[in-house]
Amino acid sequence: MYQEILDPERPNTWQNLKRLNYHHRCEWIKKNLKTIIRSLHGQEPALWHLIGHQCIDDTLYQEAEKVYDALYHHKIKDHRAASEAVYLRGIAYFLQGRFQEAYKDFKTAHQHDLTIKSFNGPAVKAINYMEETLFPTREIIGQNHAKLIKDLNLPRSIDRVMGPNKLRTIHKWNSATPLYSQGISQGGGYFLTLKNGQGKTRGIAIDPGYDFYAIFKDLGLTIADIDAIIITHDHDDHTESVEGILSLLAKYNDYNEQRQSKVLDIFGSSGVLLKFHGLLSATDLLGNREINYKLLVPGAEITEVEGQSLAEKHGFTLSVKSAFHTERWTNQESSVGLVVHTNIPDKNNGNTLNIGITGDSRYEVGIGREYKDCGVILLNIGSVEKEEGKFLSQHLGMLGCINLLKEARLGKPLLAILTEFGEEFSGKREIISRILENWAQPMSSAKKNELRVVPADVHLELRLTDLNIKETETGVFFPYSMIQVDEGDPEVIKYRFRE
Repeated sequence: MYQEILDPERPNTWQNLKRLNYHHRCEWIKKNLKTIIRSLHGQEPALWHLIGHQCIDDTLYQEAEKVYDALYHHKIKDHRAASEAVYLRGIAYFLQGRFQEAYKDFKTAHQHDLTIKSFNGPAVKAINYMEETLFPTREIIGQNHAKLIKDLNLPRSIDRVMGPNKLRTIHKWNSATPLYSQGISQGGGYFLTLKNGQGKTRGIAIDPGYDFYAIFKDLGLTIADIDAIIITHDHDDHTESVEGILSLLAKYNDYNEQRQSKVLDIFGSSGVLLKFHGLLSATDLLGNREINYKLLVPGAEITEVEGQSLAEKHGFTLSVKSAFHTERWTNQESSVGLVVHTNIPDKNNGNTLNIGITGDSRYEVGIGREYKDCGVILLNIGSVEKEEGKFLSQHLGMLGCINLLKEARLGKPLLAILTEFGEEFSGKREIISRILENWAQPMSSAKKNELRVVPADVHLELRLTDLNIKETETGVFFPYSMIQVDEGDPEVIKYRFRE
């Protein structure tokens, strides 16, 4: 096809290579390379470079390697300067990712340069680049990979770090603040530990948003400690860490020394299903499923996952409640609230402890009655009312929180954990909590039936068996009625024993 313009035995025709398109040019060089190299013997370096440079430009690196290998040995045989040939062979090695061979050639090229008193040839720069940048960087990558594998193989720490039947808030500010934060702006969610039917501690991440995993890791916990994820809706401040957790799950399943496939159970809204649909079908190296997804629809009672009892597997069941908050991926109010039914005895009513999670929602009359059997409510305030006489359209706000609490537990003991603060609440979270507590309290309430509203921060840890809160400085747990909030530093809430 190319005989009229190109002949591998006639170097004077090779200038016509440029007239061929990329595909035909590569095809001709590959097919005729042996003949081309044989025809190059005795020719001037310019012809060798015509072919060699073309091979490099067309990403024919193995072919370029063979051309410059032949040129190098040809020059050595004739006792001529061989620096350029071995340097270019090094370039061909380098572009194939064969860095040690390339480095060796660059060193050889430099030695040839020194014999002709050339001290600053291109080989020197290549050597410096590899010694000062490439090799150290590759070493760092190797060290990081080794550390990752080591971290992935750390044993479960959940019993040592937290123990069963605890609730930890991993949350500070809500959604918008990472865009304009002036201080510590960490979102996140909650981490719940429960005993399952076999008496094993299970870890449940709830609404893992901004920086969730970073805070979680700082506590001394790892991907091995997460067994399930609950997500109330698809907004970033409730989901931002999900992709990172699933990425770590995949790496864990690839590299754990036990060669066991870890499976996460994920419970999420319609928007969450749409948002992460492409990730939920993930499998490990052997094709085993890594994720079980359970859709949360208001009105549903979730008691099993993949045919297995949820109470037996994780120590809880779920009642799905309506939340009036628009999801991005459905463009509908498909967000959910939840009641988590645990097997922990509730000393106040003789039943088991229920934990309410309002998620993000505006107030609608009666919404609080969905949580009337809860001993603890995780209450998302969002912001304060911005217009006279109007509730917020997407969040509870102060008035919505007050009305919800009145409906949920009028005249009965209740602990509300207040979260989802906008950063405009900095330095005011404690006083906002007191306002809610005072105005939601029944007018004739006795102290024994008091409502308590505690603002959440990353230090808050609640022991669910007796609803005691950990004092920040000592680590000692005290009844929530005896805990006072220290907001001396507006960025970091501390919890102290109130004498």
